Amino acid sequence: MQTDIVISKRSGTLTSAATPLLAAILAADAAGEGAFHPQDVRFYFLLFTNWMGDDHLRPGADLDPTQARRMLGHLAADGLATTAGGRPPTWGLCPGGVVRLVEALTDPRAVRRFEEVLLLASAATLYVDAIAARLSGGDSRRVRQRLDGASILRAERRRLGDALIDMDARRDAGVELAAEAEAGLAAGLTAEGVAQRLTGRRMPYQLHPMRPLPEAIAGLPPSLRDREIGRGASLRSAWLFAPLADDLRARIGILERLERSITRA
Repeated sequence: MQTDIVISKRSGTLTSAATPLLAAILAADAAGEGAFHPQDVRFYFLLFTNWMGDDHLRPGADLDPTQARRMLGHLAADGLATTAGGRPPTWGLCPGGVVRLVEALTDPRAVRRFEEVLLLASAATLYVDAIAARLSGGDSRRVRQRLDGASILRAERRRLGDALIDMDARRDAGVELAAEAEAGLAAGLTAEGVAQRLTGRRMPYQLHPMRPLPEAIAGLPPSLRDREIGRGASLRSAWLFAPLADDLRARIGILERLERSITRA
């Protein structure tokens, strides 16, 4: 389910904050038992981004109450939320709105930051009962299935595992490429000649369909070509691909530990 049901295409600045935003609307609805204000959505949005460390890592994230009212208006127009009189008026999600927001929040196609995955898994584990309590029958079962913390962690672990396989391969291939490149340059080949010889080999460079490696090397200033084809590959292997692989491996380990703790609980 796409997050366009909540985030207007005109609100591009919020698209990158879809996870805490959707979670904030669901939290406001659950805490208010179906009667909440836009300011409540803003509070939970700021609370969740604070929990993820965004105050330090990505300062400046905020949600204006006017933006919250606009998004709630979109939901109401789609029959997913209702509004009641009062000063200020209150809002509430319809059962169908709860289901739609849960589906959007847990969309397996969505790309989330690691912090967002941890927020989502912990919130799902803690509050699935409160959210599902507002539903019945198949809707309740659907929400419980989607808000399964272990499944959320497991899906992210698989995604990171695929990325780790690729990053390890690029790290190893970079070392081999650098050694072959240096040997080719020492034998008198030009940087373009080395790139041509390496074409089709396993290597970190993955944009061949867009720009083949010989063309990419030839497009560099002469003073950079030899450095790029040799030392560049070696340095990226050690300073970029290897650290990123280590980071992925550490994150996978964290997810595995959390999965075990959920299973024990």
